[in-house]
Amino acid sequence: MLLLEVDGKALLARAGIPVPRGILDDGDAPVALPGTGGWIAKAQVPVGGRGKAGGVLPVPTPESLEPVRRTLLGRRIKGFETREILVEQACAGDEHYLALILDAAAGGARLIYSPFGGVDIESREAGSGGYNALVPLEADALATAVHAMAATAPAGHRAAVLRAGLALAELFLDKQLLLAEVNPLFALADGSVLAGDAKVVIDMNTLSQQPDLVALLEARRLCYPDGWRKYSEDFDFVEIDPHGQIGLVTTGAGLSMMLIDELVGQGLVPYNFCDVRTGQMRGSPARLLRIFDWLRDARDVRVLLVNVFAGITDLGEFAQLLVDALRARPDWKVPVVARLVGNGEAAARRIVAANADLGIRFEPDLERAIAQVAALLQGHAAAQEKNDVV
Repeated sequence: MLLLEVDGKALLARAGIPVPRGILDDGDAPVALPGTGGWIAKAQVPVGGRGKAGGVLPVPTPESLEPVRRTLLGRRIKGFETREILVEQACAGDEHYLALILDAAAGGARLIYSPFGGVDIESREAGSGGYNALVPLEADALATAVHAMAATAPAGHRAAVLRAGLALAELFLDKQLLLAEVNPLFALADGSVLAGDAKVVIDMNTLSQQPDLVALLEARRLCYPDGWRKYSEDFDFVEIDPHGQIGLVTTGAGLSMMLIDELVGQGLVPYNFCDVRTGQMRGSPARLLRIFDWLRDARDVRVLLVNVFAGITDLGEFAQLLVDALRARPDWKVPVVARLVGNGEAAARRIVAANADLGIRFEPDLERAIAQVAALLQGHAAAQEKNDVV
């Protein structure tokens, strides 16, 4: 999971990597700008390329902060709403690049350094000053590689690059990170360096060993709703489009992604990704009820598509849990299309038929199930248009 820049920089700062003075602004109250101007305001969304998407704006004077706040707060950038902005003192210096990237297949981490960083690093030439090596995930090996890397830095900044590299390596190992990238790493005129940005990706599978990262997710659960849900609920539910009209209850990450691709390819808009992990439901509808409550809060969801391709899962048991969950939420009047295929399919069909008053449309064929979803959406749109005319 990608951390917001402000949280990634907090980890860097605690590790000993200098960061610019800044303040987090959520729009609730006036903020005091740090130090002397100018400043730069950056939308806090978990994506790259914010600058090119209009999410990074200069704040040359204190008076210019308010219009910048109005522009950025609430703005959607690559599908994410900006709830906070980070306002920092602007930096000036050469832009370098420093990163550690886990390469699990190779059994190590890739250490990368270049004196040519910034937003267009992919198109720049690293030249003779670059460093790129696969290193074992061991403290001594990483320290040795960092010393070799620092030797390729410009002479005036070698000491600072070495300190930053050693601190980044220690942080990478200690927090079991998947990615720790500083771009740009500003090389200042006095020989020091400053982390202009931070891209830190944590491994959700190691959180049981990282209590401080768990505390971060819990304290900032509104900023990391998907990550907090995954940790606290032990299954995946990710909002992919806040205006999506199709709520999904699905199992299997790969099959769920294929279903989303199929829906999008037909011009339909799913609200969420879901891997409900039916094997962990243990005879209780609680997990389905949690999903229903999240979908009920999604203002544009008009249809619920259930897609479970069962192997070990007993679809008869799942169908009964689906019925129980729907009866526990009688005020949620959303039509349901259920594609239940595999072990126990006949029993699932009987259970759905015995609860015909719930209006569940049982359809094992994927194409026909999607067609029913599309027809229900068209019917809702037509009814809405008629009501608007009246």
